[in-house]
Amino acid sequence: MERYAGVTASEQGPVDYRLRRKLDAGEWILSVELDPPHGLSAEDGVAAAEALREAGVDCVDVGDSPMASVRMSPLAFAAEVQRRTRVEAIVHFAARDRNLMALQSDLLGGHMQGIRSVIALSGDPPALGRYANATGVWDVKAEGLIELIATLNSGVDSAGHALGGEAAFTIAAAANPGASDLDTELARLGEKARRGADVFFTQPSYELEVVERFLERAEAIGRPVILGVMPLVSGRNARYMAENVPGVTVPPTVVEAMERAGDGAAELGLEMAYEFVQAVRGWSAGVYVIPLLGRIAGVVELVRQVRQ
Repeated sequence: MERYAGVTASEQGPVDYRLRRKLDAGEWILSVELDPPHGLSAEDGVAAAEALREAGVDCVDVGDSPMASVRMSPLAFAAEVQRRTRVEAIVHFAARDRNLMALQSDLLGGHMQGIRSVIALSGDPPALGRYANATGVWDVKAEGLIELIATLNSGVDSAGHALGGEAAFTIAAAANPGASDLDTELARLGEKARRGADVFFTQPSYELEVVERFLERAEAIGRPVILGVMPLVSGRNARYMAENVPGVTVPPTVVEAMERAGDGAAELGLEMAYEFVQAVRGWSAGVYVIPLLGRIAGVVELVRQVRQ
């Protein structure tokens, strides 16, 4: 029998599904994003999820080939994490790579494997990645995918065929507090809520004023918001994020502070992230932390500090 961390998989018990339970109870949620591996083995990712569980994380959320880079199936990786650690895995699920049939087939297969929480996304354009011949499918975009998942939750597929039961997905959707046109962003979030979104996960932000203004205006939509937090790791990284990553705004003051920190920039990035999390605890339904460049050890310590 397979063993992990000294405990057989069968002894791990059922998955600790916290997202829906804590949302319904109004309890604050702490998640960390884990990208699936580029290769064939999930061992490092499972070990990271185990370390995060011990540090006090509620969930992990699993990317779907972020930045249009080929990685292991997020559904397969998420199911393995849940099976071996009991930590709930929230799957980022992109419409980019699957036609209408494949979207439903993958969601049904993920449900069978125990996946219960999905972030419905359009997906990064293939042009962002290294695969020049890849094309995006996009039979539906994010709003259509949200509606499709809600349809599965009602017990039928998109053609009205009965599924033999109702799916039980918690449907999350993306939001951007720093959108250049906040009115348009809020209108789109309202549409996502009408289509079936239960909760919003935001792009990372580094400006408390921006987040506070967004949350005040988004309150009317009536959905909880989990804020993205991305600890910066170097001055170079901060400047790259500020100048090249769509949807993420890093203020010049933060870039300059990271550049001045030199070899201590990674520690400063974690300090900034901790201060941000503490500041927004009373404003949001929770946070999800996004490690940069595989810096999971610092994020594990950040989770431990937040829980303490």
